Amino acid sequence: MRRTIVSSLVMLSLILAISGFALTIQPFGLFGNVSLVRHDFTALLKFVPFAEFEFGQNILSMDNINALLNEEDFKVDKTTLSSALQSGFQFALPVSLGAYADLKLGALRFVPYTRVDGNINLTLPKTFAELLVGDTQIDETYESSYTNFFNANITANGGIAIVIGDIYVAGNLFTPVLYSDPQTTMIDVWYTSSATPAYAELSASGKIRAYSRISLNDLMSQNIQNLVNDLSNFEDYGISVEVGYGNDVFGIAVRNIVISPAKAWYSVEVIGNGKITYTAEGTDITADATYSVSDPIVARLITPVSVAPPMQITAYLKNDGFIMWGVMGSYWLDGNWAVKGYAGLNIGIAKAYYMLGYNQITYSHTIGVGMNLFFLNADLKLTATTNSFIPTNNSTPGIGFSLTISGGL
Repeated sequence: MRRTIVSSLVMLSLILAISGFALTIQPFGLFGNVSLVRHDFTALLKFVPFAEFEFGQNILSMDNINALLNEEDFKVDKTTLSSALQSGFQFALPVSLGAYADLKLGALRFVPYTRVDGNINLTLPKTFAELLVGDTQIDETYESSYTNFFNANITANGGIAIVIGDIYVAGNLFTPVLYSDPQTTMIDVWYTSSATPAYAELSASGKIRAYSRISLNDLMSQNIQNLVNDLSNFEDYGISVEVGYGNDVFGIAVRNIVISPAKAWYSVEVIGNGKITYTAEGTDITADATYSVSDPIVARLITPVSVAPPMQITAYLKNDGFIMWGVMGSYWLDGNWAVKGYAGLNIGIAKAYYMLGYNQITYSHTIGVGMNLFFLNADLKLTATTNSFIPTNNSTPGIGFSLTISGGL
């Protein structure tokens, strides 16, 4: 009997200890805080690869996606474009992937890491949707230009963080993977219509220009030697620092505190145009749509462009008990932001939870599961995004995925 009681107490203590390291917030994800690595009870060394992305859009509804997949006609009206009529056409793609190691030496933790992360966003003014399906006046001509409708700030990072208690500081080298030029990324819109004869035309032409440290041509052709040569010139790397605080309940961190910007030696341009026309003569109605998009035009710059990622602030509030819950947020100084909250059950060796998120474009509904075997751990999240809280046939869907695996002692 005594042996049974002792065994039960040991097992209960083991489960409680393991439960402290069942973390839903990934230390290097979009909401990451490196101080979280101290809560995983690493005895000596651990290696952790991770990947996370979440695509959201308000352009195509579920019905229209099904129509495209089945090669059927799809509807363009005030119902299918209800979200675009309110806030314009939008899509967003935050992404974070990489790996880190956690080395514990007494009271110190050394956390070397490498990661690629940032955001890609497209925002077209609601004028587009209004001209397509709004109450546009007949015999009216409209012309306008917009800049910075496409925003990208994807950077590659590498560095080392030092964790002391609840505080950490990290030194970081970074280089641009895809960084859009806000001045030369632009789109022109032109619209005209008449009552006699019944005619309407909407046309648009645009250009996206971005910078990178590597050549897109070398990347697509898998010219590894040229890529290695470009990336081995450390004089072109930017320098930044990251600081944060985090405990079992609350944490906050500031990322991308730039000391010196990085240099980008390559530009890439994509040019596109499209036109929609509508004509009517008696009962004969004709609608036609055409578009073209150029292949990416890659060029090496004579003078490099300085690039610095926007500063990012992340914070969390959580409880990792049997009933686990938490909220977390991330804000970039270029205007991107996201918040998420989760709740679930955590029995130490396994966990399951639901997560609800929201950003400036979509809601996200996530189901997450994880396992914790001390020496081998994993956390998997599958996400469905939509422009409405409760999805309907006219909602605009997207997807997301996150996987973290860790192994060590």
